[in-house]
Amino acid sequence: MKSRSVFLHLLIPFLMLQPAQADELETIMKSIKAAAIFELNTYLSAPEMRGRLSGTEEYNRAAQWAKAKFKEWGLAPVYDDFLQPFELSYNETHDSAFSLILPAKEKEGKPETLEMEMYKDYCPTLYSGFGEVEEEVVFAGFGITAAELDWDDYKDVDVKGKVVAILDGMPQVEGKDFSKYYPRPYKLQNAKEHEAGGLIIINRAVISGYGTYQEGLPMVMVGDKVAKALLEHKGFDIQTMKALLRDGNPLSVATGVRAKINVTGVHHANATTSNMVGMIEGSDPTLKEEYIVFGAHLDGVGPWPRLHPGASDNASGSAVVMKLAHAFSQLKKRPKRSIVFALFGGEELGLLGSRHMVANLPDFPSKPVHMLNHDMNGVGRGLRIAGGKTYPDFYAFITKVNEKYSINDSVSAGEISQRFGNSDYAPFVENGIPAYSTWVTGGGGYGTHTEGDSIYVITPKIMEDIVRLYFMAGYLYANK
Repeated sequence: MKSRSVFLHLLIPFLMLQPAQADELETIMKSIKAAAIFELNTYLSAPEMRGRLSGTEEYNRAAQWAKAKFKEWGLAPVYDDFLQPFELSYNETHDSAFSLILPAKEKEGKPETLEMEMYKDYCPTLYSGFGEVEEEVVFAGFGITAAELDWDDYKDVDVKGKVVAILDGMPQVEGKDFSKYYPRPYKLQNAKEHEAGGLIIINRAVISGYGTYQEGLPMVMVGDKVAKALLEHKGFDIQTMKALLRDGNPLSVATGVRAKINVTGVHHANATTSNMVGMIEGSDPTLKEEYIVFGAHLDGVGPWPRLHPGASDNASGSAVVMKLAHAFSQLKKRPKRSIVFALFGGEELGLLGSRHMVANLPDFPSKPVHMLNHDMNGVGRGLRIAGGKTYPDFYAFITKVNEKYSINDSVSAGEISQRFGNSDYAPFVENGIPAYSTWVTGGGGYGTHTEGDSIYVITPKIMEDIVRLYFMAGYLYANK
């Protein structure tokens, strides 16, 4: 009896469709193949696309190519000629070097120089100032100055002209809200205002774009290995310091270690880029004003100082959204609500494109009811849908479709962050629009923001699974 009840429950959304309509949906769903999605991914991550950094000619070329596909498939523009332009700045980083000079362990000993290797020990950031600095490193906690919260990581330490090392994150103290001091752009500006000569951000040794350009402030991002080398000379343990800071204990100290940072390049202050947005208009005279957004960021971290193909992050998500657009365009019977397909620029530079779209939503269709974000959808075999527990209605359709068609045997739901989101769903959630972010599990984030993020790490079948799931679930949700 239980199995019959479950079976009927799963059939309800499908029984509401006309037989011909259900047949058409299934035919289109089954025609979605991994090879076609992988072909889109391959084009976007080809060497000549040079990593698609927003503001560059190569990003604009990728947007124009995607626009031509949308036109070919019969989508309608949401903004003028499918493009929603906005301004930003970006760095063309030519070269970088980073080393630590450890003090002599004995009176007659000599200082020890540790030359750091890019991608292994450190990476330059996409917003670094250019120049060279060689000075003592001062560890300044989270890099926060918040008088109203009785917190100042720069108190009692002299950082003028020095290299400042800070942690990502913020204190987590009951009764105190540090959230406005969490964003990295604030911390970079604070270091600049305290006249730091250089900056070390302790996180991971990957290329990072989330920040704002600070003229004359060369900086690098490092992992715990470098943090350990900075602090162990004075007998400090980085994990203990992280825990103490997180729990509300300010800790700032001159390390006695010198750092040498050299970053060269060119800053492009007034560049123009765009989101690329198309739509399938809904069939219901009233409900077509409501719409679902399928979104992914089209940009990557670019070619500087090495080429980052960005096959997983995020040619994969872009290919998924494009294939979804193609699948929906083949429908003879459109869903009641409209479907919008957005490829965002500037995600790697701080969610700039999605923030611009949310601040300038279209007049028609006029009411977004759900945003479905696709980021790093290419490496692995399972799916983790952040937001499935927060907003369960859409996830119920995903579950129904997956069980009916046995698309993927590892689909799970999670909560979605209401603050501090790190992908293009965040501006939507912050503005009260329900959103999901679909991530692939089992791939370990291999190669993210490195030159190893190429088509050779992609798992094409997982992209097929995602497009099939979201095509069917998206139609049923838009048609409910």
